[in-house]
Amino acid sequence: MDHEIDLVADQDPSRGYRLLPAAPVCAPRELTVTLRNPARDIVMISMWSETGLLPQPRASSHSARLSIGADRIASLSARLISLWQKFVQFEPVSGTNRPREQEPPYIRYADLSGRPRSELLAQVSELAREGAYMLGELLVGEEGELARFRGHLLSVLEHEDLRIRFDSDLGVPWPMLAVGYESLLDGGRLTGDPFRLFLGHRHQVEATSGAYSDYWWVSDRVRAVGSANLDSDLKSVPLATDVLQLLGSQVQLTERHFRDELLPDLSRPVLDEDLMYFFCHGSYEEQGGRTWHALRLSDELPIDAELVDGYRKPHSEATSRRGTVSLFHPLVVLNTCFAGAPATTGFTDLSAAFVKHGALGVLAPQIAMPRVFGAEFALRFLTRYLDDGLTAGLALLETVRWFAATYRNPLALAYGLVCGLDSRIAPAQQEGTTGS
Repeated sequence: MDHEIDLVADQDPSRGYRLLPAAPVCAPRELTVTLRNPARDIVMISMWSETGLLPQPRASSHSARLSIGADRIASLSARLISLWQKFVQFEPVSGTNRPREQEPPYIRYADLSGRPRSELLAQVSELAREGAYMLGELLVGEEGELARFRGHLLSVLEHEDLRIRFDSDLGVPWPMLAVGYESLLDGGRLTGDPFRLFLGHRHQVEATSGAYSDYWWVSDRVRAVGSANLDSDLKSVPLATDVLQLLGSQVQLTERHFRDELLPDLSRPVLDEDLMYFFCHGSYEEQGGRTWHALRLSDELPIDAELVDGYRKPHSEATSRRGTVSLFHPLVVLNTCFAGAPATTGFTDLSAAFVKHGALGVLAPQIAMPRVFGAEFALRFLTRYLDDGLTAGLALLETVRWFAATYRNPLALAYGLVCGLDSRIAPAQQEGTTGS
């Protein structure tokens, strides 16, 4: 007698045809810089190039021990971010030292091209000077190895249009750093365009968050899938509805407005979205002398890194044991105040939490971003990313340069990309969405 035998496949030898041995679309990085903090007072820096841009050392590699420690680097980073926040809050004053306008102009308007040239040049020049100062302090020291390392690194950073990865144990606002400030000075006065001094204006830049991901993702769907995770009150912000219309036209879109809509989806083994867009409020939480970042949708319930980690961790661990890929692979755009700022010691930042569990990359601002600018930025970036099919790194660089040239606004530089330099939404007629 024939008996039906139940067969259970405990393994997936093909891995769903989703794992590739190498990136299908991944240009080499001209420069990778690592900062490692093996002990409290020790920070090691190293660098290499995949394109031969750096001279090959006769022995060893390009590395050195920094003369400053992790605490000093954290303080410099926090200070630079605070100076950018002060730029946002700048208020021109009259002869009586009273504000000339009811609200700071850089909060009210994304287009600053109509502001007095001398005013804007002075403000942006000061940000460039501070960015150059921090880069100088990061590499300060006369020890032979460090001096040689500094010379090689600065000579490479002064190029333009490079693809750079900063792989660091420490949170540093890399796009806000600047090079070549002295070259624009003539008799103590700045004579050139300060926008082009910032690393985020010169190069495609990504950082890493300490999270590790060892696979490349390919999706062969006909239409990309995405979500808009929103605070309903922000729909009245100019151009916010234009962003939603763009998303709706380019991806199969899900809208979420409350935490209890997002968390059940995060708890699913498969959250197969190519893009997750957030436009909501973000703030720092504080308890017991510690601070960390959280965002909120239309309700007052916080969503922080530990919450994301808790909901995704069971699936990430299960897929790791099976040797498969968890179906969670979006580019996450956190258009939320402070979402990209370094996390307080002892807390994971949101970017790291998303990347840890499979996100191809996270794009987020490191300051409290004005709502008007946030919507303008999202529309410009997502148009280049979705409509034009650019990689996230190139879409961000072109967005930064567009705001600098057209609106004379540096705030796009406050958006940092964690991983995702090669993430892209392939045109519908082509096969694949790829990312790193």
